[in-house]
Amino acid sequence: MNIKDLFIHYTDRLLFKIYRKMLSHRNKTSISDDNSYPVVCYMASRNEHFFKKFRRNPTYNDVLEHVSQQQGMEYLSVINKNDKLKFTDGDWNNFRKNDLYGNPVVFPYELNGQKVQISPTTLRYAKVLQDIVTLFDARRFQSVAEIGIGYAGQCRLLTSYLSNIQSYSLFDLPEVLGLAGRYLGKFGKSTVDRIQFIDGTHIDTDGNYDFVISNYAFSELVRDIQDIYLNRVILKSRAGYMTWNTLSYEVLDGYSLDELLEKIPGSRTIAEEPLTKENNCIIIWGN
Repeated sequence: MNIKDLFIHYTDRLLFKIYRKMLSHRNKTSISDDNSYPVVCYMASRNEHFFKKFRRNPTYNDVLEHVSQQQGMEYLSVINKNDKLKFTDGDWNNFRKNDLYGNPVVFPYELNGQKVQISPTTLRYAKVLQDIVTLFDARRFQSVAEIGIGYAGQCRLLTSYLSNIQSYSLFDLPEVLGLAGRYLGKFGKSTVDRIQFIDGTHIDTDGNYDFVISNYAFSELVRDIQDIYLNRVILKSRAGYMTWNTLSYEVLDGYSLDELLEKIPGSRTIAEEPLTKENNCIIIWGN
C-alpha cells in the first residue's frame, strides 16, 4: 500500500469513528440500524472517493450487495423461465447502468446469448421488476412507495422501465436517503424529479399509493416502526409486493407472517424464487 492509499485508509477510519459517534444517539429501528451501516451510507453520501467504492465496503456488504455469483445465476434462471415477459438487449443495457457507480463486484452472465458483466444484485432487482410487471397491472401505477431502499437500485430499474410512474417515495434512514440521492443524481435531473425522500424515523406523510414494495426491509423493522408503516403506507397502498423474512419476528418482536396476512386485506403469499433463506416468502395483494 503506497502513501496515498495509506492516507485514504486512515482518513476513512477516522471519519468512520467521528460519524459513528455523531449518529449514535438514535434508538434502534431495524436490524440494519446498527450504528455501522448508517455511518457507511453517510460517508458515501458526503465523500465522492468513498462513494466510488461503497458497494465493496465490508460493513455495507453485511446488509446489502452480498448476492453471490451462484445466486445471481439462480435469479437469471428464474428470469429466463418466465414466458410472460422477456427482457430485450436494450432492457439489459439499461439495467446494467445500475453498476456504473459504487464499483460493485460483477461477473460474466449470459444475457440473450451474450456474455455480459453484471452484478448479481442487479440481477435480483431485475427479477423483482419482472415479478411486478407480470403479477400486477404495473403499467397503470402512477405513485409508488418503497420501504427500505438500499442505494435505490430497485427504484432506478422500476422508474426507468415504467415511464408511467409519476412519483416514487423512498422511505429509509436519513443517511441511506442521502446515499440514494447521490446515486440517483448520477442519472440526471429527470430521474430525481420523480423521487420523494422520506425519513423513516419520522414519517410525517400520510398519502395514498398505487403500489408499495419492500425487499426484506419491512420484516427487519421493530414492531413500533412496522405499525407506523402499516398505518401510513402499506394499508394506504392499493397493491403491494413485500419479500418477507423472519428476522424481525425472531429478534425484534416484529409481526409474524400470519399476523401480517390478517392485517393486510386481500394479501396472500407466493414462493420466493430462488429461496434465499428458509421460511422466506413474498406477500402480495391488490390488482
